[in-house]
Amino acid sequence: MPMGGEAQDGQARLPAVASQSMRVAKVIAPREIRLEEAPVPSPGKGEILIRVRAVGLCGSDLHYYAHGRIGELQFPVGHILGHEVAGIVESLGPGADGPAPGTPVAVDPAISCGQCRYCALGHPNLCRHLRFFGSPPTPGALCEYLAHPSSLVLPLSAGVTLPAGAACEALGVAIHAVDLAHFRIGDSVAVFGCGPLGLLIARVAQLGGASCILASEPLAHRREAASLFGAAAAFDPERDDVVRAIRERTGGDGVDVAFEAAGSETATVQAVDAVRPGGTLILLGYWEADRVTLPGIRAMRKGLTIRFVRRMKHTFPRPGDGPPGPRGPARAHQPRVSILRRRRGPRPGREEESRFPQDGHHPVT
Repeated sequence: MPMGGEAQDGQARLPAVASQSMRVAKVIAPREIRLEEAPVPSPGKGEILIRVRAVGLCGSDLHYYAHGRIGELQFPVGHILGHEVAGIVESLGPGADGPAPGTPVAVDPAISCGQCRYCALGHPNLCRHLRFFGSPPTPGALCEYLAHPSSLVLPLSAGVTLPAGAACEALGVAIHAVDLAHFRIGDSVAVFGCGPLGLLIARVAQLGGASCILASEPLAHRREAASLFGAAAAFDPERDDVVRAIRERTGGDGVDVAFEAAGSETATVQAVDAVRPGGTLILLGYWEADRVTLPGIRAMRKGLTIRFVRRMKHTFPRPGDGPPGPRGPARAHQPRVSILRRRRGPRPGREEESRFPQDGHHPVT
C-alpha cells in the first residue's frame, strides 16, 4: 500500500494514492444512492489521512436512506452516510502525533468542541457543537479517504479485522447503554431487538455479570445469533407471549434491566411490562415516529427508572486490544473488540432479508 513521505520542511506529504480523486456514495433521494467523484481530503493540523477499508451500516443510516430523515432531522440532497468505520492510516498532517502510516485503526465518528457547557460537565455526546459522521450537515464515511483528528482513532491490535474495527462504535454504544443501567452482578436482563446493538448489549451484559439474559426478536437467524452472544432464551414476539415468558423465567417479577434496541413501539411497551418493580428500562432504538405511546401509569406505579441512550460517552477507547495507554485498551475485565471475532451468525433467508428496512429493525446481520 503506498504511504506518505516526508517533505524537506519535515511535514508529511499526501500519500501516493493512485489518483487525487476518490469515490463517495451520496444519497440523492430516499432509497437512491449515487457514486460520485470528489477530491481526496488533505489532513489539517492534528489530523491524519485514513484510507477507509470497512464501513458498517447502522439502523440510523438505513433510516436516513429509507425515509430521508430521523424525527425532525432531515438530510440534504447528496448527503453521505456511515459512521461505523475502520481503515489504514495513510499519512500524518501537521502536528499529528500518530498513529504511524500503515496502522489499522477504528475511527471515533464524534468530534465534540470540548468547550461548551455539556463538554465541561463530562457529556461530550451532548455537545452543543458536536460533529458526527453521517449526521447532517457532517458528511459520513462512505468514501475512500477521510481526514480526521489523530486523537480520535483507536489502533487495532493484531488479529482484529477491519470489519470488527468498524464495529467499535457500535460496541461503544452498547457499553454506554450497559453503563447507564447500573446493573449489579447477578441481575437479570432482557434485550428487545437482536440487531447488532442488541447482540452487543447482550454480550457486554454477560461479561458484566448478568445472571440471566433473555431476548425478544422476530427474525429466526437473529434469535439464533442471540444464543451465541449470551442469551439463555430468545423469544419470537410474533408467536410468543414475550412478557409472560420473561416473567416465568424470573420468578414472576420480571427482569432487573430491559434494553429496547428494536425501535418498535410494541417492543417498548413490552419492555415496560417485562421489568420488575423498581427496575430499569434503557431505550436506544429509533422509533419510526418521533412520538410513541408508553404505558406511563404502569411504569410510574412500578417505580421504573427510564434512561435514553445518546450515542456513546467515554467508551470508545474501552474496546481496544492494544497496549495500555491513553487510547489503549480497557482494563482486563472490560469488553474488548475480540468479542466480535468469529461471531458471524447464520445468514438470513431471502424471505427474511426482504423484510428490512420496512419493519424498523436494525439492518446489519
